[in-house]
Amino acid sequence: MTIKRIAFIPDLQAPFVHEASVKSVGKFLKKFRPHQTICIGDEIDLPQLGGFAQAWQEVEGSINDDREYTLEILQWLGVTDVLGSNHGARLYKSLSRRLPALMNMPELQYQRFMGYDKAGIAYHPTGLDFAPGWTAIHGDSVPLSTQPGQTALNGAKRLGRSVVAGHTHRLGISALTEAHRGKYGRVLWGVEVGNMVDLASKGMGYTRGYANWQMGFVVGYLKDRRYVPTLVPIQPDGSFLFEGKVYN
Repeated sequence: MTIKRIAFIPDLQAPFVHEASVKSVGKFLKKFRPHQTICIGDEIDLPQLGGFAQAWQEVEGSINDDREYTLEILQWLGVTDVLGSNHGARLYKSLSRRLPALMNMPELQYQRFMGYDKAGIAYHPTGLDFAPGWTAIHGDSVPLSTQPGQTALNGAKRLGRSVVAGHTHRLGISALTEAHRGKYGRVLWGVEVGNMVDLASKGMGYTRGYANWQMGFVVGYLKDRRYVPTLVPIQPDGSFLFEGKVYN
C-alpha cells in the first residue's frame, strides 16, 4: 500500500500571520507534496467580531480583505481541509447577538463566506477523522494545559482516539499508555501543531510580547493503520530543518 503524506498547518490568524514562515512552509510543501494538508483552524482572526470588540473596532480594517488574504495563503500552502474553530465561530456569535435572522442565509454559511466551496477546500466544523484511530480537532473544546502536547492529550482521553490539535499555539507531543500485567495496551497520542502568527503584530498585542508559544507545523506518514507524526519547529526568521535540509 502507498504511504500517504499528511501535513498540518497551525493557527495562522490572518491577517496577523508570520509571513516568512508562510513563505518557507509553502515552498517546502510544494516539494513534499502531501496527499492531504489540513489547517487546524483559526486560519482567520476576525478581530472585528471578537467578544471584546468595541463599536469602532467592528468597522476597523476590512473583513473582505482579510478573508481574501486568508484564502490566498491557504491556496499557497495547498490546504485541502479546514477545521471549525473559535475564531471562525466569531461570525455566527456576532450574528446570533445582533441579527439572528441572517444565520441561515446560504451566503453566510462559513465555507461559502470564506470561499472554500469554490476553492475546493473541504470544511469540517466539528473536526476530522483523518486516519484510523486519529482525529484532528481545533482544541478549543477540551481542557487547556500550559504544557505543549497536553491539551491534545486531554482531547484524546475524552475521545478515546489519538488527537492532533491547535488552539494553544504550542508545538509538542505527549502520550498515554494503557498496560496491564506487563502487557502493553492502547497508546493515545496528543499532538499540538504550533503556530505561524506574528507575535509582534497588532493582533497579538494582548500578549504584551510574551507567550509560551512555539512556531512550527506537523507532517506525517500514514501506512495501513499507522500514522506517524513529525513535529517541525520554525525559527524566528521563518526557516526550519527537515530531514537534513534547511528551508527558508
